[in-house]
Amino acid sequence: MLYFRRLTWFIAGRMLLICALVGMLVCGFFMALNAANIYVVLNDGMQKRVDVILTRQQAEALNKYFHADFLIADEALEGALNGISAYSDYNITGFEYDLTIEKLWAWPWDAYANCTVVERVPSISGRVISSRRGEVAERIPSWQGGRYDITLVKTGGQWKIVGMQQKTILVEPDGNTDGLEQEVLVS
Repeated sequence: MLYFRRLTWFIAGRMLLICALVGMLVCGFFMALNAANIYVVLNDGMQKRVDVILTRQQAEALNKYFHADFLIADEALEGALNGISAYSDYNITGFEYDLTIEKLWAWPWDAYANCTVVERVPSISGRVISSRRGEVAERIPSWQGGRYDITLVKTGGQWKIVGMQQKTILVEPDGNTDGLEQEVLVS
């Protein structure tokens, strides 16, 4: 009887250890899965947002990445689509985009995630619209990027950006500076 009890405790202890390891592996897998999906949504969504602000085209594609409440409240998008942005006098043909994700955390059992990203657009190419030639500067204004705290929510099995708060402003260097970006803290 003593050997049977020892054998039972030995097997139970090993089973408990195996269950704990499998649980950690499953949790890690779903955290990695969420992180990968969020990374794609952030990269593609933020780049598409800049594309719509600069070119004012294909704004309906933003619905894949952003929640409708966010799109309604986004002042930069509203200004671009209403023709009052700094880029409405220019025909933008291309831009270089850089998004760095500094912090990303999403528990596998939660339907929301928080992250911190740095958005930059180092170069924008294009020219002044012919009807505005001579009225505005030939040089396209630098993009005002920044460090953002972004909140995402998982609805219907898909991650969408629902909130974006700018923490710092990063002004890209232009011809008047020594190539150093300027960082301004937003209060």
